[in-house]
Amino acid sequence: MSLHVYAAVVKNLRGVLYCSTSHEIFLDKLSWLKRRFRYRNLGLPPCVLERYGGVMRGSTSPKILELRAPLEGLEELIRAYSDLLDLSPCALEAYCFASIYVAPLMVLGEGSVEDLSPIAIGEVPIERELTDKEYKLHFRIADYTVLDFYLWATSSAQEALRAFSMGEDIEDKLREREERVEKDRKRYWRIISERGRPFMLYLDLLPALVAKLNPGRAKELLERYGSVIPATLAIISAVVI
Repeated sequence: MSLHVYAAVVKNLRGVLYCSTSHEIFLDKLSWLKRRFRYRNLGLPPCVLERYGGVMRGSTSPKILELRAPLEGLEELIRAYSDLLDLSPCALEAYCFASIYVAPLMVLGEGSVEDLSPIAIGEVPIERELTDKEYKLHFRIADYTVLDFYLWATSSAQEALRAFSMGEDIEDKLREREERVEKDRKRYWRIISERGRPFMLYLDLLPALVAKLNPGRAKELLERYGSVIPATLAIISAVVI
């Protein structure tokens, strides 16, 4: 993908879609999103397109983009992650695409949430249905969550992996990510509850990845994919529709 095309997509992308439920739920939730985001694009990662593309013919629009890997080696790196992790390959791909496109994940249907739970490090529960105005406001806030974390989260993940590959303890670095997520939850004070359905998850691949690696394997990944890895390790907001 040319740099100017990637830049244009990132600038206008509201979110990356993920779903693992029925075709009916996918189409219903997609229609709900499209009615509320008429002027921003939504992105389909390859696995979601493959899963639901056959039922989307009447639901496609110029605002639904087919996302492609913008960096050489990304697809190979995702396969390497998949070999290591107990995570749905499609959920993993969707997370990595959200990270590399600097966008929230839009999770269509509560039935899709379980796929992402292995990399969830925080949650924003709600006890009531939100108004359209509240949804639009908090979708914007979720966008800022990704953007404001991005440079720090990706850079610190790279530093943590390098330290881990040299046998250093990185518990403090992982704890800092959790602490920053806990602080960020305060942005959602208008809607957050002690319990209820998840409105949003905070996703972070780094802790799950490190748990499956040893220093030698971490070093191999860095040597082979060092220029790509940081862009796949953002802290991502995943809004549940």
